Amino acid sequence: MSLLLVSFGAMAQQQTSMRINELMLTNTSDLQDDFGEHGQWVELFNSSYGTVDISGCFLTNDPNNLKKYMFPKGDLITKIKPRQFVVIWADGNQHKGTLYTNFTFAPGEEILFVGGDGKTIIDRVTVPELGENQSFARKTDGKGEWHVAASTTPRAANVTHTEETKSQKMARIDPYGWIMALTAMSVVFTALVILYIIFKQIGNASIKRGRKKTAKSNAPEAVKAAVAASDEVTTGETYAAIAMALHLFREENDTHDEESFVVTLNHTDRTYSPWSSKIYSLRQLPQINRK
Repeated sequence: MSLLLVSFGAMAQQQTSMRINELMLTNTSDLQDDFGEHGQWVELFNSSYGTVDISGCFLTNDPNNLKKYMFPKGDLITKIKPRQFVVIWADGNQHKGTLYTNFTFAPGEEILFVGGDGKTIIDRVTVPELGENQSFARKTDGKGEWHVAASTTPRAANVTHTEETKSQKMARIDPYGWIMALTAMSVVFTALVILYIIFKQIGNASIKRGRKKTAKSNAPEAVKAAVAASDEVTTGETYAAIAMALHLFREENDTHDEESFVVTLNHTDRTYSPWSSKIYSLRQLPQINRK
């Protein structure tokens, strides 16, 4: 039971989105119906963003008889899609179909759209004096004031937007595309220059950091300590320590001692070599001593 009430409430809420949007009193050469005939018509507009089923709703020209014409149920034509229009023919010939009423209207009368309960008046408008093929329409679809339209717009928006689009404006200003091409090239080259400057600065910074790191790693420990200490306060003793460290470092590199692992061979020239003497290659005979 509760679900039934919720669904009925949702349907009623959707029906309240329907609006009378335009009407024509005297139609001699304007819109034709499916039978090729001209007649009075009323346009309804679904101002919501959901499909609205107007079956069971009423349309009337008599405030004292709100149920004069009911839209029949079971016809898909009564389901109005979001932001769409439907034309109702008020020619008194109900037998023609779902969208034909059983009444006509005259100047001074009201057209009323009534909800499915037969009591709730959703929208209403008073018919003014109109010339042939003139329509009475809202200035803005579904809302706003009414006026005699300059041209009829059945089944379409009352106001058509004819503003110049951006592409049309660009085509008018730059028909050959020179401005677009120059703009695109300027953007590209500017971006390239900016990227070059950024990468150049990053490269220079990296090189400087590398050089400082190399210099610190090759310097003696005394020099490193002195450089580190120089960030605070540089005194005469600091400079003396740095000079002594450099002097000792240079002397150590210019001298060789037992700890340097350098072997020095002194060459001596000799005219006689025991290794090449012939006496070691000859057999020695024993000497005979005669008395």
